[in-house]
Amino acid sequence: MNSTEVWKDIEGFEGLYQVSNMGRVRSLDRKDAQGHRIKGTVLAGSLNGKGYLRVGLCRDGDVEYKSIHRLAAKAFLDNPDNLPQVNHKDENKTNNAVSNLEWCTALYNNTYGAHSKRIAKALERPIYVVTSSGHRYFFDSTKKAVELLELKNGAVSRCLHGKLKHHGSFSFERAVKPCQA
Repeated sequence: MNSTEVWKDIEGFEGLYQVSNMGRVRSLDRKDAQGHRIKGTVLAGSLNGKGYLRVGLCRDGDVEYKSIHRLAAKAFLDNPDNLPQVNHKDENKTNNAVSNLEWCTALYNNTYGAHSKRIAKALERPIYVVTSSGHRYFFDSTKKAVELLELKNGAVSRCLHGKLKHHGSFSFERAVKPCQA
């Protein structure tokens, strides 16, 4: 196994930042506006709302947030078919080593590994559908509520995760299946 870390300039941030084949990002030694020397350092990434590591890259007083896996893929992986997404082969969104990344389609990314199983399991969870008048209706699964009420699964999911308040004039709450006698 090759343990040599290779660094490449980040496109648009040449001379300021680099990304490595091990999925790390560093700033380079530079001088600030007053001519003081600033030593480069490896940046600590932070998680975005979807579990991916990102870094803030500064240029001319502006900060741009970039996903580390996309920076690494752009720098090290060929993408001759201009595929739009980057898949983590081991399904660990924080493992940004180039050996763990591959360019792919959205369909491939969404059906890769256990992703489909996780979605199916989430759709099996019981929920309450709450009407605008406050009536609560129990459904054995999100899937059943979506089908019977002709709702959009993605919108119901966003409601359950607190990203939307209402969908189809309903609000939604997680529920616990009642004990079976």
